[in-house]
Amino acid sequence: MKKCTRLMTYTVFMLFSTLSAGTYAADKLINTDIVVVGGGSTGLSAALTAAEGGANVVVLEKNPYLGGSSNFAEGLFAVESEYQRATSYGLTKDEAFEHIVEFNHYKLNAPLIRDFVNNSADNIDWLNKRGVDFKLIQISPTEPRVWHIIKEKDQFVHGGVLISTLQQKAKKLGVRFMLRTPAKSLIYKDHKVTGVEAVDHKGNKITLNAKAVVIATGGFGNSKEKIAKWTEYNPETFLPALPLNKTGDGIQMAKDVGADTEGETLMPFLGARGKGIIPLQGINTMTWQPNNLWVNSSGERFTNEAVAFSFAQAANAVGREYGDMAWAIFDDASVDHAALKGVDNGVGVIVPVTTKLTGLRDEIKNALAVNSDGFKTASSIEALATEIGVPVDALKKTYDNYNSYAENHYDPEFVKEHRWLTPLNQGQLYAVKMMPYHFTSIGGLSVNTQMEVLGHDNKAISGLYAGGCDVGGLYGDTYTLWASGHAYAFAVYSGRMAGESALKALK
Repeated sequence: MKKCTRLMTYTVFMLFSTLSAGTYAADKLINTDIVVVGGGSTGLSAALTAAEGGANVVVLEKNPYLGGSSNFAEGLFAVESEYQRATSYGLTKDEAFEHIVEFNHYKLNAPLIRDFVNNSADNIDWLNKRGVDFKLIQISPTEPRVWHIIKEKDQFVHGGVLISTLQQKAKKLGVRFMLRTPAKSLIYKDHKVTGVEAVDHKGNKITLNAKAVVIATGGFGNSKEKIAKWTEYNPETFLPALPLNKTGDGIQMAKDVGADTEGETLMPFLGARGKGIIPLQGINTMTWQPNNLWVNSSGERFTNEAVAFSFAQAANAVGREYGDMAWAIFDDASVDHAALKGVDNGVGVIVPVTTKLTGLRDEIKNALAVNSDGFKTASSIEALATEIGVPVDALKKTYDNYNSYAENHYDPEFVKEHRWLTPLNQGQLYAVKMMPYHFTSIGGLSVNTQMEVLGHDNKAISGLYAGGCDVGGLYGDTYTLWASGHAYAFAVYSGRMAGESALKALK
C-alpha cells in the first residue's frame, strides 16, 4: 500500500542520511555529559531535551538507522490538548487517569501515570513547537477521542515525521549519533553509573565516560529467549510484527548493575496466519471485523467478537484458547460489505475505518489457489468444519445458534451488541486462522517520576535513567488501548523527563 511504501522509503532515506552524517573515526575513549542508549522516539526526545539544555550528548544506536518501531507508529495519546479544545471535546485529565488505573486494576505506578496524563497535552505542545503537527481522531466506538495522529510532512508519514524532525534538530545542537554501535554494558563505579562500554560495527571497543546514562532501547520484543524467560507468553506463537532487533539490551545492562524490574509482558494483537496471506492487506483486515463468528479448535464460540475493537484484549481472548489460535468465520455478504461499503474496524490509520477492500476477492482466490493452511472456504458449515479440522456437530450447533441470535437481535451467550450481530448465511462461507502477534514488549525497569532507575532497595541508581518500552509500571497485564497512543506518547514524555533529570544531575 502507498503508506507502507512511503514508510519503507523513509527508512531507506534515514539509513543513508544518518550513516553519512554519523560516520566517525574508531574512537577508543569518548568523554561526554550524557549518553543515550537507543535512537528511537524516547532516545531522541531525551537527547534533544538535554542538548537544548546545553549538554554534550552522544546517542548509541545498534541498528544502521534511527527510529526503531517509532518509524511505524502513528499517533500519541493526550488529554485536554489544544486539538481537543478546538473540537469542544470534554474528557478531563482526572477522568482519563481514573479510567487508566481502573483498567489496570491499580497494578501500575500510579504517581508516574498521573504525571504522564497531566502532562500529556504539554507533550503535544512540545512537539508542535519543534515542527510536528497532528490531527485528532477517535479510533473506534469503544475508545475516546484522544489519539493525536502525526500529520504527513515532506516525504515522511506518521512516526517518520517525528523521528526525522527530532533527529535534525538534535544534530543542529551537536548531538553525536553513533550508528551500528551497540552498548554492551554500563560502567558502574562507587554506586554510580559513570558511562557505557560499546562496540562499533568493526569490532572496536569504545568507552564512553559520562555523568548520566539514559536507557532507551525499546524493550525485548525480538528476543525469544527473553520473552520465554520474562513473560507468560510463548514466543513461538506470539510473533513480533517487525524484526527491529529489540533484544532487551538496555534492561539487561541495568539489571546487571542492580536495577529492579516489573510488569514484563507484550502488547499483543490479532492477525491472520497462514500460507498465501499478505500482511496488512484484506484477509488480515477481515480478522479485525466485529461481525465475524469466532470459534476455537473445538468448534465452539468463546467470546464477544466485537472485542476486535480492542486489539490487545482480542489477542488475550484468542491467546488463551488451545494452540493460541481461533478461526474467524464470515460469508459472501461480509466480503461484499467490506469491498463496497468498507470495513467497520480499521487497522490503526494504515487501514482506516471505511476503507474499501476492493482487492479482497483476488486475495481470497490467491490464498485458496496455494491451498493456504490459514484460509479455507466451503458452501456449507458442515463442509467448512471438515476444512478447518473442527468437530462438525459442534460447529454446526455454534453456527445455528449464532444465526438465531442475529435474527433475534440478542446474544444470550456473550451479549454482543446487536448491530454487530449479522447472520452468516449468504453464499460461500470463509474461515481465516487467527493467531496473536505483538507490536512490542512492555514493562521493564522500575523507575520513579523523575525517570531514575530504581534498585532492589527502591532507591535510585545514581546516574541512570530510562524511558519508553524499557520501563515498567505502566500497565497491569494488558496494554491500555482505551488510551490510544499511550505507549508512543509515554516514549516521548519519558524521554523528555529523563533528559531533564539528567540535566539537573549535571549541575
